[in-house]
Amino acid sequence: MSEESMTPPSGEETEEKIGPKAEEQSLETLRSELDEANRKGQEYLQLLQRVQADFINYRRRIEQERAEQAKYAKTDIVLKLLPVLDDFDRALAAVPPEAAGSDWVQGIEMIRRKLQTVLESEGLQRVESVGQPFDPWQHEAVMYEEAPGAEEGSVVEEFRPGYKLYDRVIRPAQVKVAKHTS
Repeated sequence: MSEESMTPPSGEETEEKIGPKAEEQSLETLRSELDEANRKGQEYLQLLQRVQADFINYRRRIEQERAEQAKYAKTDIVLKLLPVLDDFDRALAAVPPEAAGSDWVQGIEMIRRKLQTVLESEGLQRVESVGQPFDPWQHEAVMYEEAPGAEEGSVVEEFRPGYKLYDRVIRPAQVKVAKHTS
């Protein structure tokens, strides 16, 4: 091989082969590729930020649902205990007057109060009915009756008490509703 073929081309020769136009086109190509890469990077960054925000919202929603579920998890057991509370109320209402002051009746009253206190500590609240306007979300009308002196649509008698657990009605009150007298 000759020396001439082994020597690398000088910078001047390279510039002559590429030329200023080719160099400009190469530079433009690199700029457009860089712009495209920057655009894609921004797009991926925005996508990542949206996914991150969605995940944060998802986690918050799941935590709220878990808290709500834990809050109302005891609904089934409370609903099963309400008939026991009703039975105590009926038993105490049926006590004959001569036995009203006996130790046995007072013991039954104490047990009833204790059960009610435990249920109230778990978030149970009694729905107010008598004298209130009929509310289908809180009351179940089992009877309508003409009631002079009572406002139409108001509850005049309660047959079975209704209850809420925190802010949710778990058992509507069974009531008699006043209707307009003709």
